[in-house]
Amino acid sequence: MPAYGMQTWKKRTLQGCGLAIFLGWIVWLCVAIANEPPGGAASLEALRNDVRTAVQQNDADRLQSLFDEDSVADGYAKSFLGRLKGADALDSTLEKRGDVSYVVVKGGSRNGAAACTPWAATEKESRWYLDGTPPAVGGLC
Repeated sequence: MPAYGMQTWKKRTLQGCGLAIFLGWIVWLCVAIANEPPGGAASLEALRNDVRTAVQQNDADRLQSLFDEDSVADGYAKSFLGRLKGADALDSTLEKRGDVSYVVVKGGSRNGAAACTPWAATEKESRWYLDGTPPAVGGLC
């Protein structure tokens, strides 16, 4: 094979390999997006349990996925967990006021101060989410 023909063959082979790698990456990306777990939780009780686990394990990504994305900023869960660094015995409970259910995170700190944050639980498309808007109702903490 002449040198010119060999260079063309190598060039086309490299282009074909590059195209195959690019297409493979696009397919992988589409599959990863399609298989991403849904946000929120399947039930109100599951939401409370997921909040408890995320807070106790200091898992900001898991906690962030439980919020209605329209109610909090992207870094909300990380910031919230950062404020709870010194808290002990963190737990989550369900409270009901009227027609609204709340997930309340409670705990104490080493210096005697109490940590308490309530979030309203909302159902959207058969999934339960936390609403990051502060509740207007008192007496949850």
